[in-house]
Amino acid sequence: MNGPAMDLVVLSIFFLVFAVIYAIPTIVAFRRNHPNRWLILVINMAFGGTIIGWGVALVWALRAVHRPGSAGDGGESGLNLFVNDTTKVQIVDPSGPSTAQELERLHDLLTRGVISQAEFDGLKTKLIGA
Repeated sequence: MNGPAMDLVVLSIFFLVFAVIYAIPTIVAFRRNHPNRWLILVINMAFGGTIIGWGVALVWALRAVHRPGSAGDGGESGLNLFVNDTTKVQIVDPSGPSTAQELERLHDLLTRGVISQAEFDGLKTKLIGA
C-alpha cells in the first residue's frame, strides 16, 4: 500500500483521532450522565473549534453535580442549569380536601359557634392565600 491509498489511511486516522479529541467534553458529559449533557454537546459542537469553547465544555462536563437529596446547597455544581433550579415547589396531597371543601368545613365551624368570625376570616384568608 503505497502512494495515495496510504495517504488516505493516514488522513482518515488523523481525522478520527481529531474527532475523538474534539468530542471529549461531550463524551465525558454523557458518560457521567450529566444533567446538562445536551447543552454541553451543543457548546462543544458549536464552539469547540475555539480552545476556549472546548475548555468551557470540558470544565462544565467535569464539574460536580448537585443531586436532589444531597447535603450540599448546590453551590458546588457550577452551571447545572436544570439541577439547581431555585424554584420552590409545594407538594400537595391530591387525596386531601379541596379549598371549597375546607371553606365549607370552616363555615360549618363558624355556624356551630366553634370559631369566631375573626378566626373564620383569618383562616379563610390564609386558606385562599395559600
